Order: sequence, then structure tokens, then C-alpha cells
Amino acid sequence: MLPTAAYFEFLPFNVERSCVIDEQTVDLSGLEVGRFYELVVTTFRGLYRLRLGDIVKVAGFHHTSPQIEFVMRAPKSSAEIITEKDLLSAMGNFQLLLRDELAAEVLEFSSFMDLESKPKKLKFFIEVKDESALLQNDKFTESIDALRKCCSVLEDGLGGIYQVMKARGEVGHMSVSIVKPGTFDGLLEEAIKNGAPASQYKPPKIIRNCKLVDYLEMSAVLSL
Repeated sequence: MLPTAAYFEFLPFNVERSCVIDEQTVDLSGLEVGRFYELVVTTFRGLYRLRLGDIVKVAGFHHTSPQIEFVMRAPKSSAEIITEKDLLSAMGNFQLLLRDELAAEVLEFSSFMDLESKPKKLKFFIEVKDESALLQNDKFTESIDALRKCCSVLEDGLGGIYQVMKARGEVGHMSVSIVKPGTFDGLLEEAIKNGAPASQYKPPKIIRNCKLVDYLEMSAVLSL
């Protein structure tokens, strides 16, 4: 980080509980290596002070400047049972198994918690490189069986809170949709139309906009 670019503050963050543990910010000199923080930035002239919603980990220091790693986006509320950290960890295991089982590569993914469903249900939308390989007629049954195995590993890695709520029946079995090529490029184009700068756009890992979910569902070529 460049200390002269803006005024940076940090809110100590508990990754396991997915919450800020102290509303009192610390500055650059108070950071501890290995700890997690939510980033707060005050613009150079002091007009705006912003909680960016980025959770970072302090990896070390270069002289007096902290070296930080982006970890995830902060949860929007304490009611969210899945964090970006959970998703990225589970998706990492899914990607490894998918590569081994089907020689396929995940290009991008997003998730959505359907609160209207009874019980509520987690939905994954995944874009895979050359998705047609999953749909070959002569290997279709084998591909579906392998994909179901990968999805089971994905769901098993979704964190303690999710697993407890699923065991209680408060969350149903998740669904996974493979979407057609270019689907996530379409999300980028829509975001740019709505004013988002292309250089700063990051595909959402947790979707909260139902219109985006409708678009992803219409783009699905295979759903489990």
C-alpha cells in the first residue's frame, strides 16, 4: 500500500465469525502481521470516508508500508451464512476434482441464496471452458455422474454454518447450473451499462440482484 495515496484505516475482522470484532479503527502503524481487517479509506482531501467492504490480510511489511492480500468481500449482514472465503475454498476443491474427473476448467462462477425457496436453497452458476465436452452424447451419463461427485465435494466444503443449517433442514440441497460460454462477459457488459468502470469490475461471487439470477438461469445449459 502507498501511505501517501489516501488515509487508510483498518477494522479488525474475525474471519471465522465473518464480522468486525472492534469498531475502533487502527492505522498503518497498528497493523499486525497475519491478522485480518476491513479496509476504510478517507480520500486525499478528506471529503469522503468509505468502508470499502474488502477484507484483507496483512502478509508483511516493506519498510513501513504494509503488504496486504485481498481475502474476500465483507458479508452484507450477519444473516448471511456463506462468505466469499467459504465459496473460494469450496470452489478450489471443486476445480481440482473437476480437472481430474472431466479434464474441465472453471472460468468463472457466482452463487445465490434463494430465500424464497422452502427451505432456502443455494444456487451455483459455473462457466466452464469448452462446456460441450460435458455434454457429449457418448459420454453423457459418465459425465453427469462425475459432475455430481464434484458437486458433492463442493457442497461439503461450504463452511460450518451452512452444514449446521443443512443438517437442521433450514437449507435444502444446493443446485449447480453450467452456463453457456460468454455468460459472465454479459454480466460485465451489463455492469458497464449501469456505470461500473470496466477496469474495476469484479464478477460477484455472491449475487443479491434477482435480475442477474434470472439472466444466469436463462443461460444454463445443464442444471443438477
